[in-house]
Amino acid sequence: MKAALALAWLLLPGLAVAAASSTQAWPIDPAQSQVRFGVRKFWFAHVHGTFPALSGGLRRIDTRIDADLGEVDAEVLVAGLQMDDAGDRARALGPDFFDAARFPSIHFDSDPFPIAELVSGGTLRGMLALHGERKPVTLTLQPSDCPRQPLACVIRVRGAISRSAFGMRDLRGVLSDKVVLDLRIRLKSGA
Repeated sequence: MKAALALAWLLLPGLAVAAASSTQAWPIDPAQSQVRFGVRKFWFAHVHGTFPALSGGLRRIDTRIDADLGEVDAEVLVAGLQMDDAGDRARALGPDFFDAARFPSIHFDSDPFPIAELVSGGTLRGMLALHGERKPVTLTLQPSDCPRQPLACVIRVRGAISRSAFGMRDLRGVLSDKVVLDLRIRLKSGA
């Protein structure tokens, strides 16, 4: 009985802090957010695509150490892929690339990062689930165009991934392994 009381006494301050902390969340506005990508084709041309309707959100994490941190959780539906050429789109959605039938979504969840980097820019690390593979990636938060209200403006994230790291190895002689990403994220107002 004394051991249980001692344990409760030790845990009480931590429970009080956890109960006192509040979490803010801002959902992504799917109608105004998108993921663009580009891949070099034949070493001089580029193939571009867009995944509209990015969904998910940004969540502020309250910590006991007064660190102002956030996390991103985002997802796109592969079948929503838009490309200028219908043949390129069909190949991209097929089993050799995105394989939309087996892997209908692409998911990114970030590591905690300082919220201040939404203003100044910084590094956004996390896990990307794509084509049945889940790998760590590092992206770059661009400095905000609205430093006084960074959540009111489009949040830009850029980076590059290796498509072969995610099991997309076809057409190596035709398409570059490097895929350049450009995310444009708008959060819902009043959320």
